[in-house]
Amino acid sequence: MASPVAAAASGGAAAAAEGNTVYIPISELKELCTKSLSTLGYSTEETAVLLDVLLYAQLRGNNQGIIKITTGGMNRAAAAAPIAVERETRLSALLNGNAQAGMLVLHRAMTMAVEKAKSAGFGIVGTNNTSTSTGALGYYAEQVAQQGLIGIVFAQSPEFVAPHGAKQAIFGTNPIAIGIPAEKGPVVMDMATAAYAWFGLLEAKTAGRPIPGDVALNAQGQPTTDPNEVLSGGAIRVFDRSHKGSNLALMVELLAGPLVGAAVADKLEQRNWGNLLLAVDPELLGDAESIRARTQVVLDRVKGAERLPGVDEILLPSERGNRVAAQRASSGMVPIEANLYHNLKVMASKADAGSAGQPAAAGASSSKIKLETLLLHPAASSVTDPYDASGPPLYQTATFGQPSATEGGQFDYTRSGNPTRTMLEEQWAALEGGCRALAFTSGMASLAVVTKLVSVGGHIVAGDDIYGGTSRLLASVVPAGGVSVSNVDMTDISAVKAAIIPGKTQLVMVESPTNPRMQICDIKAIAAAAHAAGALVCVDNSFLTPLYQRPLDLGADISMTSGTKYVGGHGDTTLGLLAVRDAELGKKLYFLQNAEGAGLAPMDCWLALRGLKTMSLRMERSISNAEKIAEFLAGHPLVRKLNYAGRPQHPGAAVHAAQATSGGAMISFETGDLEASKMIVELTKLYKVTVSFGNVISLISLPCFMSHASIPAEVRAARGLPDDLVRISVGIEDAADLIADLQQAMDTALADKRRREASSSSSSGSASGGASGSSGANGNGNGAEGAGTAAVLAAAHSREQELVQRIQQLESQLAGLNGQVSKPV
Repeated sequence: MASPVAAAASGGAAAAAEGNTVYIPISELKELCTKSLSTLGYSTEETAVLLDVLLYAQLRGNNQGIIKITTGGMNRAAAAAPIAVERETRLSALLNGNAQAGMLVLHRAMTMAVEKAKSAGFGIVGTNNTSTSTGALGYYAEQVAQQGLIGIVFAQSPEFVAPHGAKQAIFGTNPIAIGIPAEKGPVVMDMATAAYAWFGLLEAKTAGRPIPGDVALNAQGQPTTDPNEVLSGGAIRVFDRSHKGSNLALMVELLAGPLVGAAVADKLEQRNWGNLLLAVDPELLGDAESIRARTQVVLDRVKGAERLPGVDEILLPSERGNRVAAQRASSGMVPIEANLYHNLKVMASKADAGSAGQPAAAGASSSKIKLETLLLHPAASSVTDPYDASGPPLYQTATFGQPSATEGGQFDYTRSGNPTRTMLEEQWAALEGGCRALAFTSGMASLAVVTKLVSVGGHIVAGDDIYGGTSRLLASVVPAGGVSVSNVDMTDISAVKAAIIPGKTQLVMVESPTNPRMQICDIKAIAAAAHAAGALVCVDNSFLTPLYQRPLDLGADISMTSGTKYVGGHGDTTLGLLAVRDAELGKKLYFLQNAEGAGLAPMDCWLALRGLKTMSLRMERSISNAEKIAEFLAGHPLVRKLNYAGRPQHPGAAVHAAQATSGGAMISFETGDLEASKMIVELTKLYKVTVSFGNVISLISLPCFMSHASIPAEVRAARGLPDDLVRISVGIEDAADLIADLQQAMDTALADKRRREASSSSSSGSASGGASGSSGANGNGNGAEGAGTAAVLAAAHSREQELVQRIQQLESQLAGLNGQVSKPV
């Protein structure tokens, strides 16, 4: 019977199966791993390093191999930052891994140690703040030894192993590796100081099989074969079950822990594990060639020692693994577990989805067709679904199990990250043309985090026609943090430039179209002015979404979208989305999101992902309806001023056409008569009277009494925001039905307005002509019509009083909670 390797070789690149194992070409494995790592965000250079370390283990049958890719062990930490050199001398260095992949950090340490050893004879480099596996330590020791140097590597891990004579876990599995150059190639020892691997416990638990009887203790300190007892408060024993093994574990703990600045207590909680790597030039002690020769003498003596019966060969450290690796390299084939092979192919296929999902470069633009497709076919995600479901999985959980006690997966606690949130954030970043996106509990939560980018003593410039919640944040919350705010007419670029204070202004906040008067602001010009003074620019793009306007392409640093609106689309979830084009800015925002617990919950993320699939269709229908309604309103005699960004007559239409591809589905208009506006809002039947916008059903409101009620009346008046302004969020109903409903309400309001005007005129005539003037049979020139108007006015006055009282009640409640007066949205 042909061997699996021969069978696979005869079949070309096709994989050959043997039970649950398949044999695939090493070239194919490298390609799959390269693509899979790219979906996790690693660069070409980083992928080369990671692949080298992983294949070293995989070819030798070591469990530190590629399984880490598909199980989350290689996922980037959301808070990862560039590796930093904390201390360096001619002979030594200390690296802060800043939550980067452990393999990348230790590889950097190895390179530095080798350089120092070659120039000065000795190099010692420690690392801290890595929370993922460094892989097989033998790889690093062998790399150093291949340079003709002696390599020694120590690695710390969390509390899994009990000191000899104790039942409490204090040590990690604490591996140690030593590489020594010899004439026939490096001799490498790679061993853990624990009697059993942490991965071994997890595998035994999953398989429902016992572990050896002398490798671990239960919580009471008794030997156990039940992996569950070890995992439930027990501990692994040291490798030789004696004080000698315990002492060696302690030495590794000391060298790779306190010496390098890693955690020394609650290591698993702190996720700050250390490593120490030494490179020594043998020529410090004599001629290198002579030392190699003498080393070979010792090795030959060991190999030639008289063997016990049944022993065919004395194996040197790493000899077995090297032979296996050489045989596999010679055949060009490598065995891999079938499910792992499948998961790896699924993950790699995400990279094959094409560059459609790669963030566009700043200034680039994606066509509407492409974005519509991306809504339904998101690009490669760092979240791998082994079942390749047609819909995004919902990870409704607070916590996540980790690959091992010494390795951290991509997710541990949903406040810090969740796969469903990551899928939403990655898809949104691609739609915005950004490098990163973040999902928050609401639009205001996202803007609150943005304002925290401004340091104490800093200054923010914002528009004077902005959402009421934003106005409240900037007027009542931000100043308490030592930040000043200026509100200006953002349609006037000269006013914006005058308001920006170089060296002090750190943030410019823009809306275009503005809420609720639909004013148009030149985003590109504002961004240029802000950047010239060193300020960031944040654009609230909630009205248009990246389907119709992409602020990052126009020069903005941050694009904010209240996903409660068109993303969710059905009024059943609240969320806010931030997209950025600078990775460092994204890290700052993520830190604040995580630190303050403002990340969006999994279920809301799932609803948003579902909403994205139909967002284009919904918005297209809403916009089409809005255009027809705007045309109707333009011809109605009750409308004194119409605000719709899609009309050619709209102020700033040329600027809007240059930066957006649609007028959107938001309309506002003035009647010049508060009572008429109230009647319009309340008499419509197909429009829901409520705050917010972007729903599939049409919404209507008087912003000054609802979404913008938190802005004091005198401030609204100064900004030109009239109480009679009506705002409509157009839904996806039949346009003719919406117009007919609006017409009946407006015609009734117009008739009532004319009656009131006639009554007022009649009353004035009666007053000037005396009581004897002609006024009809009952002395009232209006008769029944006058009585009807009086009733309407009385009812309106009553409603207004109720609203004022409700606002006062909420103010009192809020004042009692936090000592600040705040009006409801």
